[in-house]
Amino acid sequence: MVGCGNSLMSEDMVKDGYEDIMNVDISSVAIEMMRTKHASVPQLKYMQMDVRDMICFEYEYFDTVIDKGQCFSSSALFLFSVLVEKAYVGMMLIKPGGTYFLITYGDPKVRMHHLTPSAYNWNISLYILPRPGFKKPGNSSSSSAKPCLEAIPLTSEGMLPPDYVLEDPDSHFIYICNKKVGEVAQIHPHTH
Repeated sequence: MVGCGNSLMSEDMVKDGYEDIMNVDISSVAIEMMRTKHASVPQLKYMQMDVRDMICFEYEYFDTVIDKGQCFSSSALFLFSVLVEKAYVGMMLIKPGGTYFLITYGDPKVRMHHLTPSAYNWNISLYILPRPGFKKPGNSSSSSAKPCLEAIPLTSEGMLPPDYVLEDPDSHFIYICNKKVGEVAQIHPHTH
């Protein structure tokens, strides 16, 4: 879990049966707090580090990387460089057939070019989850809401279809990037 902070997500994953969860964050305070809190939970490991510099892990070390949009509160310029490097690091650290999950408020217009599907050659699916309790304006029931457990078909450029209406602009966008077996990244982040 990159940018884990003090999130309960990893703890909940252990309750669901996951057995080996590495949590990283740049904040030494957050990491120490979580190490102390979960000292008796051997399934959870915590490391303080910058996600752009994860050389302590072997190439193709992880089955899955979950990124809850940990750097998206940064300035736009810093955000761009971090996203490009994070996508590259994620691609290198994920085993063939593995998955990179990006959970963010950023729609495809501002995220897909960072995930660069043609350069990294992974398959990307997009799910859009409206805020809990969101109701369409003028509609008192949520029965007409779009299904959120179905992938949104993207254009060949990785964008939402032109006729797609985003009902809740504050939705969570979940990008599921599956690394193809036998594929390696074709670019290095510093070439962008």
